[in-house]
Amino acid sequence: MKIHYYGHSGISIEGDQTILVDPWLGHPLATIKAEDIKKADYIIPTHNHFDHVDDIPLIAKNTNATVVGIVETIKELEKKGCTKTIGCNMGGKVQLNNLHLVFTPAFHSMSSNPSGVLIFYQNKTIYHAGDTSVFGDMKLIGDMYPIDIAFLPVGAHYTMGPYEANKAIQLLNPKQVVPIHYNTFDLIKQPIDQSLVQGSSSELIILKPGEELIL
Repeated sequence: MKIHYYGHSGISIEGDQTILVDPWLGHPLATIKAEDIKKADYIIPTHNHFDHVDDIPLIAKNTNATVVGIVETIKELEKKGCTKTIGCNMGGKVQLNNLHLVFTPAFHSMSSNPSGVLIFYQNKTIYHAGDTSVFGDMKLIGDMYPIDIAFLPVGAHYTMGPYEANKAIQLLNPKQVVPIHYNTFDLIKQPIDQSLVQGSSSELIILKPGEELIL
C-alpha cells in the first residue's frame, strides 16, 4: 500500500483501490493540480470547509469516484455536482467493497458535522483526524481500533498545535504518526521535530507535499 501526501490535509491511499481524504490542491505548497488526479475510487471529506472540499467535485467528475462522508457534508457536495455519493454518520463500520470506514468525532467549527475517519484497508488501520482539537475520547479510539498510522493536524490557530497533538498521540498510541494541516499558510506555520512524539512509542514520519510512504 502506498500513501501519497498532497500537502495541507490531503492524502491518497493506493492499493487495489484508491482512497482520497480531503484532497485540496489549491494551496501554495501543492505539487500537482486537482485536474492532474486521474484515479480515485472513493473520496472522503472530513468536513465542508473550503480547504478540504473545494476540489472534490472536479476530482469526482474526472475519476468517477464515490464521495463518502457525513450526511450534511455530502448533501452540500451533491449541490456542487457530486453525483455518486454515500452519506453516513459517526458510529459503526461502513462497508465499501474490501474496505471499511468508521467516522469519529472531531471538534471544530463549521456548518455541518466535522469528523475524523478510520480506514480499515489491506489489514491496516489508518486514522485521519480531520480538523480537530485534542479530546479525551481519542484514547477510546486508540483502545478500540489499534492504529497503524495516524494523520494529525498540528498547525494550531484552527486546530491542535504541536503541544496538543503530542497529547493526542499519547492518547491514540499509533505505531506511526504523520503531521498535517501545517505550514500551508503563515498562520499555521510550525516547526515540527521529534518532540511531537515525546512521551509516546510512536514513530514520527514527516512528509513534504508530493512525498510518498509505503505502508
